[in-house]
Amino acid sequence: MPNRLIRESVCTSRTIAKLTWFEEAFYYRLWVNCDDYGRMDAEPRILRARLFPLVDDMTCQQVEGALHRLVEVGSVRLYEAEGAQYLEIVNWGKYQQIRAKRSKYPIPPGE
Repeated sequence: MPNRLIRESVCTSRTIAKLTWFEEAFYYRLWVNCDDYGRMDAEPRILRARLFPLVDDMTCQQVEGALHRLVEVGSVRLYEAEGAQYLEIVNWGKYQQIRAKRSKYPIPPGE
């Protein structure tokens, strides 16, 4: 997994300012775990395991709540493909270089 860059403009983002500290941390952890296309599995159990492997008291409900808040503010979108739920970080290509030739996860419908 390549290293990710989070630009200093995140500090003045009006969207990020709408988030709680937990939602913001959740968002940053998504950035470092998504594939090169800003996508990953959106199953709360998988997100909890991948994003918070050392946090014993993290619940799927907390993860699901943060995910839905990111969808609500427009930072993440959810989609279904091949019978499973996935997420995609909005504007990923604006901030990250895409190195891989293909995404690890299915492409959102309509793209």
